[in-house]
Amino acid sequence: MLKTEKDYSDPFVRQLSLFLDNRVGKLREVLRHLTSEDIFVHALSVVDSADHAIVRLVVDRVETSHKVLLEKGVPTSINQILAVEVPNERAGIRMICRSLIQAEINIHYAYPMLTRPHGFGVLIMHVDENDTALDLLKRDGFNCLDESDMGLAGI
Repeated sequence: MLKTEKDYSDPFVRQLSLFLDNRVGKLREVLRHLTSEDIFVHALSVVDSADHAIVRLVVDRVETSHKVLLEKGVPTSINQILAVEVPNERAGIRMICRSLIQAEINIHYAYPMLTRPHGFGVLIMHVDENDTALDLLKRDGFNCLDESDMGLAGI
């Protein structure tokens, strides 16, 4: 069982999903809440509609972020995603897709991480089968990050 954020060692990364009113300044307000707690944002995705937006964040301290946002009245959930380092070659993303298609695993959404904890680009993905996808990617030589890598902020 998870005791503290520091002890978390799941082979996945957790993402925060926020449901925001689509109003000017709402995202800035959320980011201000996080930075006031010295939380580092590694990745950000925004999908908006006319009235609302779904914001997805990968941060260095998930539990603290979740608590802060809930206290500020921001509807927030946590879910597991894959964070895969992309090889530094033209076909890097295609190679990741090829690994997943072997097991007919669908990518529901993907977005890039803004930081490079080990010097490589990182693709954040939400897929059908996390465990199977992780096994396939590792077998094919890809490095999948876990939350301990999120402590390498700013690199």
